[in-house]
Amino acid sequence: MGKYFGNTKKQKRPVKKRKNENNRHRKVIVNFRVSPCEKALIDARIAQSGLMRSTYFIESCLYQKVLVKGNIRSFSAIRVTLQELSEKIDRNPDLTQLDPVDAERIRIILQMIDYLFEGR
Repeated sequence: MGKYFGNTKKQKRPVKKRKNENNRHRKVIVNFRVSPCEKALIDARIAQSGLMRSTYFIESCLYQKVLVKGNIRSFSAIRVTLQELSEKIDRNPDLTQLDPVDAERIRIILQMIDYLFEGR
């Protein structure tokens, strides 16, 4: 038995990290549960779109309108968000230097309010 079998590990090739269109790494995983029927419907829509699954979900979540019916939970979330934004604006009234995430939060709330008053 003249051979040494202790070091038979294959050397790993460096993993090439994929970057998205903005040259950023996607490190966060988002999971959610659906029923078998909902999964079949989602899979059908993804197949019809011709997009990759991840791209479909990102585009869907970021750029499609979502109907939110007012309830105590949504109104509480809006109130908390507006209080946080109000404090940030009070500290720095120059809105041109507003954080893009905060600007998006304001835009979403304004869209919800616009939709609420369109129905009247």
